[in-house]
Amino acid sequence: MQYFLAKLLSRSTQFSNFVSSEPTLLFFSGAFLREALNKERITEDEVRSVIQSQGVASLEEVEAVVMESNGQSSVVTKGSAKSTNSSSLSNVKNLNMVEI
Repeated sequence: MQYFLAKLLSRSTQFSNFVSSEPTLLFFSGAFLREALNKERITEDEVRSVIQSQGVASLEEVEAVVMESNGQSSVVTKGSAKSTNSSSLSNVKNLNMVEI
């Protein structure tokens, strides 16, 4: 079964796009992105919990929170994000569409 799925994923971009997800920006520059939270069915409290679990004390220290395609969350702090081209944010497709 796994072999069949891997073969389909490698040969069909449509199937790959259907099965795979892209990283989703959940929090950016001090604001929760409600549409993304609703799409991913995640609450603000869950995002806050992820931030705290990364050892970050307050939202003011956070530049972005990204839900990765594997379900893990990445927290990018302001000190580590010298620009929005940070390596943790480079694969987020809709980053340039966020209004600041």
